Amino acid sequence: MMQATRKAGASFLQLMFGGGAARTAVASFATVIILGAVVLALPVSSKARVWTSPVDALFTATSAVCVTGLLVKSTPDHWSLFGQLLILAMIQAGGLGIMTLGAFVAIMFQKRLSMRFEAVMTDMVESDSWENVWTLIRFICFLTLVAEAIGAVVLFFAWRGHFDSPWLCLYHSVFHAISAFCNAGFSLNNNSLMDYADSLPVNLIMCLLIVLGGLGFIVVRDVKHQMRWWVFSRRGRRPRLTGHSKLVLTMTAVLLLTGFFAVAIIESHGLLAGAPLERKVLTAMFQSVTPRTAGFNTVEITALAPSTAFLLMILMYIGGSPGGTAGGIKTTTLGIMIASIVATLRGRSKAEMFHHSVPEETVHRVASIILLSVAALATGLFLLLITERAAGFDKIAFDAISAFGTVGLSRGLTGPDCAVTAWGKLIVAALMFTGRLGPITLVLSVAHLRERAVYRYPEEQIVVG
Repeated sequence: MMQATRKAGASFLQLMFGGGAARTAVASFATVIILGAVVLALPVSSKARVWTSPVDALFTATSAVCVTGLLVKSTPDHWSLFGQLLILAMIQAGGLGIMTLGAFVAIMFQKRLSMRFEAVMTDMVESDSWENVWTLIRFICFLTLVAEAIGAVVLFFAWRGHFDSPWLCLYHSVFHAISAFCNAGFSLNNNSLMDYADSLPVNLIMCLLIVLGGLGFIVVRDVKHQMRWWVFSRRGRRPRLTGHSKLVLTMTAVLLLTGFFAVAIIESHGLLAGAPLERKVLTAMFQSVTPRTAGFNTVEITALAPSTAFLLMILMYIGGSPGGTAGGIKTTTLGIMIASIVATLRGRSKAEMFHHSVPEETVHRVASIILLSVAALATGLFLLLITERAAGFDKIAFDAISAFGTVGLSRGLTGPDCAVTAWGKLIVAALMFTGRLGPITLVLSVAHLRERAVYRYPEEQIVVG
């Protein structure tokens, strides 16, 4: 029996990992979403023990696996405990990366799988060897467990007076800690975290979990090596932060500070007018962090000024960083685009950052990401304007960008009480799927890749700009 189980598991994993990194990622996410939607549609997943609409089940499964947080059914009111735990499992799988979990399970089935399996995983985490991949996978799983455990403990002590039962408090704490670290935005409260807008520990731990999950596991590992050297060793050669980690940390700091000061200044004469200083600081801090694909909110999003909503749309589109739980076009994409623009204005032939040149292939990829993401957003927005004529452009644009950035914030297009059509739900679900995997991954998953050309055509000057 055990042998048959191992063979079945190995065969399934070989099938999932057998078509290249892009195709494998798309197939794995789609498989989990479909299976999750089927189970969510069953009566056992709803509190009323009734069948859930297949479209609503598919929307919720997509939102959970793509760690978005947009809703069409109230998480605490519609879904049963079983349904909520299923959603939590899909959030964990989607946030960690289904491929990461698949690789971890693969090692449990047998020590080594085929060379194709190893090549796919090596390509997905952009490592140079399978041994380094396995080391990174172990670190990812360990970091996730520790971060979510610490978050759950802090939330438990912050919320212990808000629940009648310690077990209910523990359940809420674990659920929100996992949802925050995975940048999912799902909450067991109908008003998200608005009841805790003045709670310092809740705001701090949620922000730390969101930022930590959105930085990317490779960056966190680099920072860990630096900190360990400074605290414990200080002997031998100091570990060096890679250019990728430097760019991620720099862009993350710039975006967080920009969002904080912009929200504080704009809303000081609006939503936060007359509020105590501590609340202004906490609100501005949280609203600068949550658009980085987290989806929680401590204020009513529809009450924000139009300029603040526009700022959140920009932050949602940028998103977090590669290799983590966040969505969007990523901070590195923005950083390289800025470096390319600076190089053009300075008359340089290559983009430069941190005293290194950026490969032309990377710059081309950045341009492709931006153009494809704009095309995907424009297409989704156009279709939503057709199907949701009564919603208004501002609601549609905000929620469309929120879906593509896998954020989960909404200004009224989606939600338990919103009258979005079935076609609108499917369009938003498609935007969530595209945003989580990335438009380039989707294109590569269906494209027939050819070998790199060994020749180069002569150059010809074309006037642009």
